[in-house]
Amino acid sequence: MGRRRISQALSPRALPRFFVASTAIAARVLPEPVAHQVRHVLRLQTGDWICLLDGAGGVYLAQLGENALIASLRPVELETELPLAITVLQSLVRPEKAETAIRLCVQGGAAAICFAPSERSLVKWDSAKQGKYAARWQKIAQEEAELACRLRLPEVRLLDEWHAALESLPRPVFVLDEWGGALPLKQRCRRMPMPDALSLVVGPEGGFSPAERAWMQAQPEVYAVSLGARVLRTETAAFYALAQIATLWE
Repeated sequence: MGRRRISQALSPRALPRFFVASTAIAARVLPEPVAHQVRHVLRLQTGDWICLLDGAGGVYLAQLGENALIASLRPVELETELPLAITVLQSLVRPEKAETAIRLCVQGGAAAICFAPSERSLVKWDSAKQGKYAARWQKIAQEEAELACRLRLPEVRLLDEWHAALESLPRPVFVLDEWGGALPLKQRCRRMPMPDALSLVVGPEGGFSPAERAWMQAQPEVYAVSLGARVLRTETAAFYALAQIATLWE
């Protein structure tokens, strides 16, 4: 594919894709990391095409010129985002599980993935670790968003306190938990018009504590929802919920 000249009708989904700042796109110069990937990893040549995403919805077909220059640039129309912005709040889990959750949530269409320690989280971190993970996890989100041909770059946020994190979420909030009165997710969605935004909340491996459940039940527009008969791992639950929401509203 790399050495083949493309027709103007070829979809951006069939091309290598990269998030690039709008200023670099306007200047028609590839950032050094992207230029390295294009030339030395993918081994694309002058005249080949790639897809550039500005992270805010802009999509461009770019023909490679000499060195890191873009010889030709064509804006195109593409829609790959969900029709509503979904934020995922994931209870802090071990790094390998967090990375799996990020990859799946980005593929599933989440607009943001937040992590915060709940009472039963097995992981604690200091400011140095938080900074390291924040940079790595945002990079993972970008890689997955490029792979999934996302138009908007999802944000990964690392938050310090569970209650404040939940209070800041867009409403309505669906807690993936089986407390009393929990409706199936699809049934809960069918009882409301599609909102502009909503949030999904996922607990740790050991589940929420009774105190956390009681506190969340008392919060406005916070609902427990069931994903079905099977019990899912904490790192896969949000993706399963995103898939159900996409089935209903995409």
